[in-house]
Amino acid sequence: MNVLITTQVFPPEIHPTARIVWELARSLSDVGHDVTVAAGYPHHPHGRILSGYRKKWILRETVDGIHIVRGWHFTSPSSAIIARGFVYLSQTLGTTMATLAGARPEVIINFGPPLVGPAMSALLARYFGARYIPVIYDLYPDIAIEMGAIRGRLLIRTANALERWIYRRSDRIVVLSEGFRRVLVESKGVAKEKIRVIPVWLDLDEIKRSQDSLAWRREHGIPEDAFVVLYAGTMGIISGAEVLLDVAREFSEDTGIVFLFVGEGSAKERIQEEGRDLPNVRNLGFQPRETLPEMLSSADVGIMTLLPGRGRTSVPSKVLGYMAAGVPVLASCDQDSDSARMIREAKCGEVVPPGDALAITNALRKLHSDISARHSVGQCGRAYLEKYHSRDSGTKAFLSLLGDFANLHA
Repeated sequence: MNVLITTQVFPPEIHPTARIVWELARSLSDVGHDVTVAAGYPHHPHGRILSGYRKKWILRETVDGIHIVRGWHFTSPSSAIIARGFVYLSQTLGTTMATLAGARPEVIINFGPPLVGPAMSALLARYFGARYIPVIYDLYPDIAIEMGAIRGRLLIRTANALERWIYRRSDRIVVLSEGFRRVLVESKGVAKEKIRVIPVWLDLDEIKRSQDSLAWRREHGIPEDAFVVLYAGTMGIISGAEVLLDVAREFSEDTGIVFLFVGEGSAKERIQEEGRDLPNVRNLGFQPRETLPEMLSSADVGIMTLLPGRGRTSVPSKVLGYMAAGVPVLASCDQDSDSARMIREAKCGEVVPPGDALAITNALRKLHSDISARHSVGQCGRAYLEKYHSRDSGTKAFLSLLGDFANLHA
């Protein structure tokens, strides 16, 4: 079967979704599917084209049997909403141009960018007469509307109408949790038969606890005996990561506790500016993929934060990274969210209300004082991932989904 994957991010970009798309493409190719990935030029997270690439109208590559086509588009280092929206639209048009220059697909799978990516991929599926599967990792336009990125009655109505059209044009819809499925069925009116739950996965042979959990600390000048509280990943508009600065202030007299922010995103500049005078706060950019296990293993606690109401429509992949490295998780999110339910089911950490600095502080004090508990819940997290979030289980679920279409032609 000829499979086309359209995506917002793709290696060499360092992003969890980029890695998932690559692993999915490899797995589909390994069982005999002819796979093409249509993407933009690698520019995440800084908005600048990565070294080794130069923009052309169409760039074709073949890597490990995967056909990769990239179309010209604008890039910008600006984090302003208008600039980002323009880059999203431009990248989608470039990806479309690259797609039209490639082979005719029988199935199209889309991984963003939000709204414009799924919409354009739906049009491409209609043009080619292909089956269409959008992968919904965040509910847009809901997030953009709630955060004020989309304003005005007409624009909101248009965005909501576009979302409904995407769902109608889809043959199947992939979501990453049961909570997402409920929202689509109960609030969006999507037929439950269309929806498949395929959680985010990790390559657990690659992401695991480092044998020397202090090596990365030594390399970056972090004391070996420090209690490291790690926030690793995107600091986006829904993260609410700024609350951790209030927590860091509570521990500012304790020189043995370090709050380490590793990643990029729209909230990073504020975190860097407001945390400049806090001696227990460190900021680093995204780290190379090959050092990810060592970076995660350097933590005593991994923190995930989300704004109130956001945990129901977003499951941060950083949580899986902590669990894979055997690091206990402290989540500041809605108690009825998918993230909270998973952490409680896995018995891999603590869940406190979103935006509550005092609750985060108290939970950290508890974890700080109990080394054996940290070790135990870290092991529970790893065991849970091996059962439910392995690369093998995720890619097999997509293969089964493609089998649905093969059966329709039988």
